[in-house]
Amino acid sequence: MRIKNKRDFLAGLMFTATGIVFALIGTQYKFGSAAQMGAGYFPIVVSVVMSLLGIVISLHALTPKAEEEQVPAFYWKKLFLVLGPIVLFSVVLKWLGLILSLLLLIGLSSTASHEFGWKGTLVNAAILIVFCLVVFVWILNIYLPLWPWFMDN
Repeated sequence: MRIKNKRDFLAGLMFTATGIVFALIGTQYKFGSAAQMGAGYFPIVVSVVMSLLGIVISLHALTPKAEEEQVPAFYWKKLFLVLGPIVLFSVVLKWLGLILSLLLLIGLSSTASHEFGWKGTLVNAAILIVFCLVVFVWILNIYLPLWPWFMDN
């Protein structure tokens, strides 16, 4: 059997695998019934639907009427330039505080795109920092250090 549309086939496998993993995680919670849903009801139902959708997409990629399409090259460097700063943010938040950690996160992540210059990055950072301060600190009252440990009161 020949895979005619490799992009759809791999996307379907990804959907199926992700659905299976989250369905297995959801089994750790009470399922309940449609009338009285438990904590695991929604994740399991969504995961099963996602897995079934993935199977349908993968099988369609095998049919003769599927468009021929190859998988483009994957840019690992850009993936790490986006995910790496997120991990770094979680590590340095306690010591640098929310404001400097967000500035670092946004500055490093913006290097993954050629569309943003330093001005756009600073505007983006300012908007996101204000948004995070309003939502997490002032509305939700989540304690987050705002400044580095030696400056925090």
